[in-house]
This record gives sequence, structure tokens and C-alpha cells, in this order.
Amino acid sequence: MRTYLELGGAMSRSVLRSLAVLVLVGMVAAGCSKPAKQAVGTKTKATTPDVAAPVTSEAPTTIAQQAAANAKVTARKATTNPSGAISGGGVDDAQARAVGALLKPQSTVRRKPYYSGVGENTIQLDFSYDAQSCGVSVVNAVTAAGGALPNSKRFYRAAPRTQGDVTTEVKESIDLMVKYWNAHAYDAANYAPEIRKLMGNDPNNQFFGRHLVGKLIDGGSNQCPDKTTAAAKQAANEDHAFVVFNDGATEGASPIGAYNMAAALNTIPADHRPMHFGTLWLTDQDYSRFAPYAWTQFATGSTLTREWASYVCSKLRGPNAVPGRAPTVTDPKKRVFGLVHTNDPSHKRLADEFKGYLTQYCGGNIIAKEVEYDGTNFSQAQQDDPNLIVQLKLANVTTVLMLTEPIQPLFQLAAAKGQNWYPEWVFSSFGYEDSNTVQRLYDQTETAGDYGTSNLGVYGGFGFGAGDPFWMYHAFHLTAPDGKPCDPSSETGMSRADANGNNKNAAVEHYCKAPTELVTWYYTMLPLIGGMLFAGPDLTPQNVTAGLQHFPTTRYGGNGPTSDPRPALVGAGPGKYGFVVDAVEWRWKPDWTSPMPEKVKGFIEYPDCMRHYLTWPNQLAPNWETNGSQYNAWCGVAKDPYGNPAPDYPKTLPEDGTH
Repeated sequence: MRTYLELGGAMSRSVLRSLAVLVLVGMVAAGCSKPAKQAVGTKTKATTPDVAAPVTSEAPTTIAQQAAANAKVTARKATTNPSGAISGGGVDDAQARAVGALLKPQSTVRRKPYYSGVGENTIQLDFSYDAQSCGVSVVNAVTAAGGALPNSKRFYRAAPRTQGDVTTEVKESIDLMVKYWNAHAYDAANYAPEIRKLMGNDPNNQFFGRHLVGKLIDGGSNQCPDKTTAAAKQAANEDHAFVVFNDGATEGASPIGAYNMAAALNTIPADHRPMHFGTLWLTDQDYSRFAPYAWTQFATGSTLTREWASYVCSKLRGPNAVPGRAPTVTDPKKRVFGLVHTNDPSHKRLADEFKGYLTQYCGGNIIAKEVEYDGTNFSQAQQDDPNLIVQLKLANVTTVLMLTEPIQPLFQLAAAKGQNWYPEWVFSSFGYEDSNTVQRLYDQTETAGDYGTSNLGVYGGFGFGAGDPFWMYHAFHLTAPDGKPCDPSSETGMSRADANGNNKNAAVEHYCKAPTELVTWYYTMLPLIGGMLFAGPDLTPQNVTAGLQHFPTTRYGGNGPTSDPRPALVGAGPGKYGFVVDAVEWRWKPDWTSPMPEKVKGFIEYPDCMRHYLTWPNQLAPNWETNGSQYNAWCGVAKDPYGNPAPDYPKTLPEDGTH
């Protein structure tokens, strides 16, 4: 494989700018005050945040202005591409520079003794993955059950269908990320001059005179906690790792494995305890317990459940309740709620917090039936799924609040269909269940009643274009094995398919298209890259965390920070260990088709004009105030991009899918 530096060229420089923006003004921000101690679920000033307005350049204020500005960016990127193809456009360069100008390092000189995992010219990173598929292979189970795993798209390969293929893609993705950031830390830091001037000029040691050393360790999954504990001890005591990463999407799609790793690392003495990135949706109390070592790359579970509860109480009950979206709902004002979650202690804590928020916002307990399932024993959970549905039915539940990982609902919804039961299924970002990928996995007659809240802030969770994980991969894969360019402007350019999309060259397609496992691994690693730059030369967990917490608020899309109001608002702040702070309402439409270049059946509706909230119904997020230009600017349109009637289809800009 030729290196990115050997490839060179204007196109690769364009890709690089995209990723440089991403790391420096990506999943980090400040603006929330440190929370006071409070009872679980108590509604206080800390639980209804006062988030600062995001840093902006002179941002467009209307859809027309936004479209014109985005078109200029896309056109500028396209002209740097020798093939005329798209090349990582969509980057808001002005926003990057506006934020980068405010960045200051947390340290200016090295201090000895160095923290564990930090050498004279190395930084040890351990990547935990399930090397031997302990317990049931989830991908094999999903495939056997007929789950609709993603097929090949223009930018990405088909999702792996076997555990062996998952492992191969994990290794490929991790190797790629370590190589990329070792080669391009300087380029990323060019947006932050106060940081860049401290980093030196050694191309082989770009992180303040150091480079990343990656190692794969077998941490198992949620199905083998003893293996996870052993891996944590190995990382700390044998590898002397500075950080351990987990990616739940490649560990049976359960966040429990990452929690187990963070909890095991928390038993290591603080003087050599590795940091941890990759936990998902834990309570703020858990993150405070692990502080300052553990971070999530998205919203914390407390942020997610607070916003979700406010949505449920303001929009699914009382005089303003939205119409029923399933046959079980005959009177929208009198929905009967069920709650489903695993029996894992971390999930039970979050469920208790969620119920506390529901009590606060609804004025009392609204859960008619709460059902747990096994979060560690996959086979047992699968066997219990039919009974889980029976319990909900017998309680006359109309509306099921799903605080679940993404895989068991595949079997739970199938069991509901088998019992001829079609309730409303209400999801959040927990388990990535607000994403197109997960919703398409389920039985589509059941998903007709799916809706909820999303903290991901991008169409269908991860968008319908390429996104920065692809552009990172593409930087190393510009020329296919047949000697022709990997051209992302068309399927033909990426697979040599004919005009009908047939007769693909398998070798070209595999080389040109990115592994799907890269997407979630990329976002898992991204905050640590930013944190190491913000920490400065004295690399410690305390400096990484301080750097991540003290950073201007910005909106963040599929290509990094932006003045576009539609993506999520990110902002950690002192005392916080997650990034995304606002949410948006969504509804699943099984019969809709996503825009080009994806063009896959099943897509998201935004019934509230894409408005972002900190809490429903009245605390709108910055950029979405009732008297602002965006409040009514993004209401849906009457037809989909293919001319078919689709009332309230999400409004998009022409270039949204081209980067």
C-alpha cells in the first residue's frame, strides 16, 4: 500500500483539510456549568442546561444563503480534484478558523516523569476488540435471522456477514487510523497556531515529538466480562497503555462491554490508569466516578434520557399529544407506556434516572410495565423475547420506550409481529436506534410505528453521503488495482459497474470502498486525537480532559464543524465527559427512499421542522430560537428527490450527499 504522503497531489490535500477541521473543532466544546450534586432525575438548572451560543464566523442565515455558501465550498473542493470528482467537500473552513483561533494548549513544556504509556517519542494506544467472538456471534445471529445488514454503497463496502470478516475489518480500520494521524497531526494543528508552534517539526513524531503506537488486545465483549477485566489489567500493567479504546458496534453491538472495560480500568491505581474512550450512554454519575479518565464520543446517557423524557412528557401525553402512530393507540392522550431495557447494572442505573426524569416532567410515574432482558447472555435474551412481548401486551401497553441495545429488538419486534401486535416503538440515540442502519435492520411492518429523539444530528444518524471516515480511507486509496482512479463521483468510478449498476469488479470495489467498521471506530478515536493536541507537550489524562472540556461550542456534521444549523450542537464543559448536547425529533418512514447517492429504502422524517431542543417543549437549542431565521426554515417538502409524493420529506441542499 502506498502511503498518503507518497500519493500526494491536490486531491489528497483537499481530503486532508477536511479531516484537519474535523479533529480540531469536532466533538469538543464548553458552555455548560459544572453540575451540582442532585438526586437521580431531579430537574435542576444543571439538568435543564443553559448552553452558550456556538462560536461562528459570519454564518449564512437563510436556506438560500446556506446553499450558496455550501455550493462555493463544494465547488472549491471539486476544482482541486484532477478527475473532476468530489473530494471531501462540505468543510466549513471559516468556522474551523474561527474556533481554532481560540484554542490554547493546556501545557507548554514536557514534565517528567512522563505519564504511563507516554515515552520520549511514543504514545501507547490499546484497541480492545472481540478477537474470538466469546459467546454468541451477534453478526452470525443477525445474518441467520434475516436482519437487513447494509449492502454495498458508493462509499462503503457491504457490512460484514461473518465474525471473521468483522475482525478483518476492525484490524484494517485501526491500522489505517494510526497511520493517518501519525502522518497528519501537523496538518490538523495548522488550524490552531498556538498549539502548532509547540509541536516541533519532526515528521516522524508529530504529537509534540511523539508518535502513536497501536496494539490490538482481546477484550472480549459484553458476553465475557472476565476476559474484559483481564484485558484491562494487561493494558495497564503489561502494555503500559496511555489509553484503551472500545467500539461497541464491533463488540456485539452492546455498550456493556465498553462499560465493563471502563469499570475494570477504574480499579487500576490512578498513577498509571489508562484513559478510556468508547463508552456509550452512561449516566453522568458513572462518568464522574471514572473522572477524569473516561469519555464518550456522543451524548451521555443522562443528557439523552433527560431530553427523551421531556419529549415523551410534552408530546405523547395530555392535550398536545401527537396523533397515534400505531394501531394500539386509540386515544393519543391516554397512551399506556412500557419500558424495556437490559438487566445490566449500568443500564438499570440509567433506566432509574430516565424514570426520575419522566416523573419530573410528567408529574408522576407513567410506566405501566417495565421489562428487563438479559444483557450478557445473548441466547437467554433471545429465548425470553416472546415472553417479553406477552408481558407488554397483557399490560395493555400502547407505546414502548426502548432503552435497548440495537440487536435484541430485531428479535423482539419479530416476536411482536408473530403475536400480531403492532405498538408504537419509541427510541432515542441509545443503541444507535435512531439511525437508518439500525431501523432498516428491523421488520418494516413493525417499524411503521417507530419514532423518537436523536442526538446524532445528521440525516438518518450518519448521513447519506460519504463523511470523514470515508475520506480518511480514500486518502490512502486513490488508485485502484486496475491502475484507474477510485472516483467517488459515481458507482462506476468506485466499482467499475455498468450503467445499470451491474458487472462490478470485486477487487476494485473492495479496494476503493471503505470498510463499514471504520465509521464507528473513527468517531471512537477522534476525541482522543483532539484531546492530545489540546493537552500540549505534557500528556496526562488531566490535561487531555481539561483540553476537551475547555473548548468553544460548535455544531458538528458529517464533515466536521459547521455554521449549518442542522447538525448536532457539541459542547462538553467543565465536569462533563460527553459532547452532544441537543436533540431533534424523528419518525421512521419504511416506504421512503433516502437521497442520492445512497438511495436505499427506509428514511427519516423530521415532523418538527428539524428543530433542535435542549429540553422539550420550550427550551430550543441555540440557532433554533422561535424568533430566529431557522425556526421554520427546514420544514419538510411534498416530494422526495425522485419526484414521488412524500409529504414532509426532509428538506436537503443539493450538495448534501456529495461530501
